[in-house]
Amino acid sequence: MSYLQRIDQPGYRLAVQVCNGATDKLQRHICQYFGDLLTSNQSDDDEETDRDTMRTSHDLIKRLFRSCPGVLHSVIPILETELRSDGLESRLLATQTLGEMYADKGGQDLVRKHPSTWMAWVNRKADVAVAVRLKCVEATPALITSLPECREALAGM
Repeated sequence: MSYLQRIDQPGYRLAVQVCNGATDKLQRHICQYFGDLLTSNQSDDDEETDRDTMRTSHDLIKRLFRSCPGVLHSVIPILETELRSDGLESRLLATQTLGEMYADKGGQDLVRKHPSTWMAWVNRKADVAVAVRLKCVEATPALITSLPECREALAGM
């Protein structure tokens, strides 16, 4: 089911209204939820499950950002931590997720409210891993369109 089909459903609209209406009360719980998922110690035995959980978590973060960005205020620093982590999978997912969020309609507010996260994302253009640098380059065309005031920071990509 596509994003547009979901927003037409009454249950989805109700959930969005509840999240947006109770942002202050939900932020801590949502941060704790994603913090537990994204920063938990990954076991060598279940590496594929951990990757699937991380991908699902990042997809959910992007969906929440589109509909209820206020509930993610405390989750953004977790994504910034992932950008700076030693784990390649974490850096890849965080780079892609934040790139899509910056390109979305609330991207300007995200840059303004979390400038250190923005700079950490921009600095991924010099990441040691080619795959991470590529994620930055792939996101750049959409960012140039959606964040015209940030073109200078994106110039070297």
